[in-house]
This record gives sequence, structure tokens and C-alpha cells, in this order.
Amino acid sequence: MLVFKVDRLTRSTKNLIELVELFEEYNCAFNSLTESIDTDTPSGRMFLKIIGIFAEFERENLVSRLKLGFERKVKEGYTLATNTFSYGYIRRKGNRIQEVQQEEARIVREIFSMYLDENKSINKIAKALNERKIKAKMGGEWTVTTVRGILSNSTYIGKVRYATKDEDKYFEVDGQHERILSDEIFWLAQDRIKKRALTSRTKQPKEENYFCGVLVCGSCGSKFTTHHRPAGVDKQGEKLYNRSYKCGKKTFHRNVTVCKPSGIAHFKVEKAFVQYIKGINDFADIKGISLDTENNKADKEHEHLEYISTCENKLNNFANRKKRLMAQYVGEEIPFEEYREMIDILNEKFEALENELQRAKKDMQVEDNSPNISYEDIILNLKENWNYLDNKERMIFLQRFVKKIVIKVVKERVNSNVATIEEVVFN
Repeated sequence: MLVFKVDRLTRSTKNLIELVELFEEYNCAFNSLTESIDTDTPSGRMFLKIIGIFAEFERENLVSRLKLGFERKVKEGYTLATNTFSYGYIRRKGNRIQEVQQEEARIVREIFSMYLDENKSINKIAKALNERKIKAKMGGEWTVTTVRGILSNSTYIGKVRYATKDEDKYFEVDGQHERILSDEIFWLAQDRIKKRALTSRTKQPKEENYFCGVLVCGSCGSKFTTHHRPAGVDKQGEKLYNRSYKCGKKTFHRNVTVCKPSGIAHFKVEKAFVQYIKGINDFADIKGISLDTENNKADKEHEHLEYISTCENKLNNFANRKKRLMAQYVGEEIPFEEYREMIDILNEKFEALENELQRAKKDMQVEDNSPNISYEDIILNLKENWNYLDNKERMIFLQRFVKKIVIKVVKERVNSNVATIEEVVFN
């Protein structure tokens, strides 16, 4: 077996020893053009292992330097993308900064508009784009994954991301490229994605069923589902339905009812909700609303700053320890193997702490950039304007600001039920 250098064969010490043993087993001679190695002698085999150790060390150092170079490039505001860029951007040959691709940027803005303003689901957005023959970045079709990736991509507000597929190493910083979206639009989308993940539905509710997904049974705590019953046709020949809601646990199994409350017509829920909103006078009694929002925000900011300062101090401490360790190795106070073992431990702790620092900064940024909404103003406007909102606007409002509406349904007469809103919990 002839190689130019040992590190051209392998840079893993373990793999090198296994290969040499394999060569010996089959009486295969091993030689290197640039290194004089005789594997037939103990000293030659020892020398081969030493060369293998240094080759492995060099490889690990190279990987470490590449990672540090990538991180430094991102921290300076440049994207790492080479062949594939975020949808809406391109980078011309010779340029370090990515540029906005105007036609794609228009589609990006349209996706956010469909998601926030038109209340379309991610699946419906993907379907609409495919129906219009609009191609994704690499010429493929739009999927739920690609649309969700755009909705959660902070590149569009001027950020540069690192290690997007590794949550532990992920961080983002301000980039040098031009933004496509405003902070408010982007963070509204993130807020909605987060809320939909917590209150997912099997189907996107229709606009006329705008209470779907937020109505909760006051008896058992289950969500209400929609129920339609045919009610003839209108003058244009369109089918009409009586819309109502019923508890999701009002099912029958061997003549046993899991939950007793009957269904309730949509217009009765509407009437009960309007009465509840009009009766709100003391905002302090409403769940989900804090009248001390600014003070709470200031306290959280102070806690974040303290934690960030602690992390930075620890990072400086680790950096100093690494310098002292290097000085000990250079001064031949410790052997190479001990130095390597200790530096690996310090590097691992340093990297973990640096990732934690980046996450803390990201969390603080999310809180700072989240839209500052006055719940008092929301309810005051709601009292005045609810009757002027159309079905679509009502559904968007409820999904964005209301976590749940707890409703109590009571049978008043044989064929008559009455609905009472017990509480409205806001996000």
C-alpha cells in the first residue's frame, strides 16, 4: 500500500490502526512517499501512530477554524448561503451582501398578507401559489413546509441566521442586506404561528363560524364544534343552513351522554358575547390582561440584562482559562494529551455558554419587537365597533386576541336553550 502522506489515507487514529492491522493480516506492505515509516519495527509503528494523532488533531483544528470563520462571517452581517438563498433574495457573483429580488419579494409580502389579513391557512396559501403557477426558490412546488419556512424567516426583517437546523447552536444578528418586511408584520405572524400551534384545529373554520375554536364548554371544559342543519334555499337558489355549536363531548355511547349541555344556535352565542363585552367595566377582572404591562416588561428586561451580563462574564473567564492553558502547554508544563483533553472540555463549555447567550439575546429581542398592544383599547374599540365588523374580521380578531370563551348552555324550555358567557380569556 503506497500513499503520498499518511494523512491522505485517513485522519482518524483509530481508523489508521485498523487499516495497518488489516494490511498486516493480508501481508500487504505499507509505505509513504514523504515519510520514512517501517511498520515492521515497534518504533516504526509508534511513529505511524504519532503521525496519525497529529493528522487527526490537524483535521479537528481545521473544522474548528472553519466553524469560527462561519460564525464570524454571520456576526459581521453576511449570509452563509452559497447556492440557495432565502426566497426573495439573490447574491451576484463577487458581492458579499445579498440583494432583494423584487418579484420574489412581492410574493413574500403577499404570503404574509394572505396569512395575516386574509386569514388563510398555510396549506391554502401553498395551494393558491401552486394554482397560480408560481414556483418556489428551486423551481419546485409550494408545500406547507416551504410556506411556513418563509413565515418564520427573520431574514426578511434584516437578520442573518446561523445553524438554522441546530437549535442549540442557532443565533441571529443584524445583517447588512435590505429588509423586505416591517418588524410589526413579521412578529404578528410569529405570534399567530405560536398561538395556532397551541390551539390547532383539524379544519380551518369558515368565516361565518367565527366562534369555532374559541368556544369552550363551561360544564366539561371541552371545545365546541360546529353543526349545520339544512334550512331550505334563498331567492338565488343557494342552500341555507342553520348554524349552531355543540360540545365536543356531547356524544352517545351505549345510551350514555358524556356531556349534557345541548347545542346552541350561532345567533344566540353572538347575542351572549355582545352582552358580555358591553358589561365589561373593570379591566382588572379580565383574565389574560395585565394593567401593569409596562412595569412587567421593564422587570423582564432587567432580568434578561442581568442574565446576559452573567453569561458574558463567564465567557470572559473561559477565554482567560484557555489562554492560561495554552501558556502552560507552550511552556511545557503539561503534555499535549492533557492539554488537548482540557482544551476540548473548555471549548465545549464555551460554545454551550455562547449559544445560551445568543438565545437570551434573541428572547429579549422577541419581547422588544413584539407589538405593544393595549388590551383596554382593544376592548373599548370592540364595544364600539363589533357590530361594524364583517364575519372575516370577527374571526381574525377572535383568533388573534382571544384564547377561549367559556360558555354555559341551559335548556330554558323544551325546544329553547339559553347561552351565557361565563368568561373571556384574552391572549
